[in-house]
Amino acid sequence: MKKYAIREISEMTGVKPVTLRAWQRRYSLIEPERTPKGHRLYTQKHIDLIDKIQGWLNKGVSIGKVKALIEAGNSESINMIDNDTQLEDVESVLDALANLNKGQAETLINAVVKEYPLKVVDSQFIQPILKALFPVRQCLRTLQSGLFHSLMLNKLNSVIESENKATRSGKALVISILGNTDIGSRLMALSLVGKGYNITMLDEVDDLSGLVIHPAVEEFSLISIYSARAISESQLAALNQLEATFSGQIMVSELLQQLRCEQ
Repeated sequence: MKKYAIREISEMTGVKPVTLRAWQRRYSLIEPERTPKGHRLYTQKHIDLIDKIQGWLNKGVSIGKVKALIEAGNSESINMIDNDTQLEDVESVLDALANLNKGQAETLINAVVKEYPLKVVDSQFIQPILKALFPVRQCLRTLQSGLFHSLMLNKLNSVIESENKATRSGKALVISILGNTDIGSRLMALSLVGKGYNITMLDEVDDLSGLVIHPAVEEFSLISIYSARAISESQLAALNQLEATFSGQIMVSELLQQLRCEQ
């Protein structure tokens, strides 16, 4: 039976190694085999279990309830589902943000990022919080949103740095266009880290034309460009030129791709 290292499993399932370890240590959800040196080894059975776990999480089940659902193993367990589109931690984080309680908000954010796959963190944690903050009075929303973005960026940056050590798919250059250094840029970078790329991040880049002439650019196998808003004509021209000259793969954020199609 083929066995896989934790990095391989992470790339295959999209679940970060730190999350796989948290599922094992805190919730006893996955018990991998061990090499004589103590390294974790996973089999197809573990992959199937990880898929089941992600299936429950995508339905809105909190990680703490997943084990009971899997052990129940029958359709009646569907009654245990909360049917929420957000994690239980969302309300606690919103309370901490309202009180500008950095310590509490940071603790909750750290736990969520560690225990849930990136897709769930985005759709059931980050997006509900941003949506809940939108109707808050502007002067207060600015404070709460600023604290949330700061804490999320710090945490996601630390995860990128931690997971950036093992390169299996080459080097990737992730560029955030000026005024777009936000949570979305980090989520894009993390998605590439999960695929085995070693990430070099450049934030607040205004002029993209340097990518066309800089010789070091060819050392990267992938260039990812992030923007959450319309780009200028000169930036679009540079991006088009880069696509015509760069020998590797170019990836742009989903919204940027839509904006390009509209321009």
